[in-house]
Formats: sequence, structure tokens, C-alpha cells
Amino acid sequence: MYSRALLYCSEHGSKLDTEKSFGFGVHGSVFACLRATSNVKTALKIHERPVPYFRERDVYLRLGDLKIIDIEGHNIPALLDFDDRLWALEMSIVVRPFLLDFGGAYLDTPPDYDADILDQWELDKQEQFEENWSKTSQILARLRGYGIYVADVNPGNIGFKHDI
Repeated sequence: MYSRALLYCSEHGSKLDTEKSFGFGVHGSVFACLRATSNVKTALKIHERPVPYFRERDVYLRLGDLKIIDIEGHNIPALLDFDDRLWALEMSIVVRPFLLDFGGAYLDTPPDYDADILDQWELDKQEQFEENWSKTSQILARLRGYGIYVADVNPGNIGFKHDI
């Protein structure tokens, strides 16, 4: 993925910040970049597989079309550029509270999960988010209102201000 990040930067007028990485997850790795035209730092996510890439790209495109920059006070990165060949998304960097990572999201149709699985999922999420579950539920409901169904919900991608 590092080689695709370098290629993306050379083709899109950015420079990879080899000193900084935002980490990695199930769907890919996130690198720090510096846009040559503006000298602004950005986050570059390189996906491992095409399906999560296109899901996440399409969610960010929808949020951008709707001009949504936050949900319930949680900052959402702006999609600055993307590359379908390299499965790369370049986004603005946001601070807590934030809402990130839509690689496991579905547009317009919720995933087809059995009711028992959904019940267990909600219990697991209540345990993960503890006192933040009510606010997390509100965020997920707002996303559903935009036709975005997020299956991969965890405190790493819905970050609260006090969870530093």
C-alpha cells in the first residue's frame, strides 16, 4: 500500500509525509500527505480491496453533495480527491469529536442481517460505547436518514471529545 500511496502523491501533486502515519485498519492504511498547491496536510487512505473503497468513496461523495460537514457535532472529513485505479481517498484532517471510516457502510439499502444478529450487534455496541451509546445511536439514525447504513461502528471511528 505504501507504493500506491507514493504513486498517488506523485500523480496528484502531493508529497507523502514519511514521518507521519495515521494508522491502519481492516480496509487499508492511512498516510499523511502535504498538498503541493496549498501546503495543507491531508489524510490519504489506501484501500486493500475495491468493494470497501467504492463504498467509502460513494459515502463521502454523497455527504459532499449534501454539504454535510458534521453530524451531531462530530466532524466528518471532506473528500478532497480520489483515485479509482489506486483505491485512494484523500481527505481533510479532522479533530475530535469525529466520524470516520465508511468502508463498511452501505448506501440506500441496509445490510441484510438476521434480527438475532442485529440484536446482538446493538448489545455489543452499547457495551463498547458505554455512556456514549445514546449519542452514537443518534448519529447512526441521522446517517440512515441520508441513506447511509454503517455496519462497522466502533470508538475508533466515532470519536468523542472526552475519549482522548
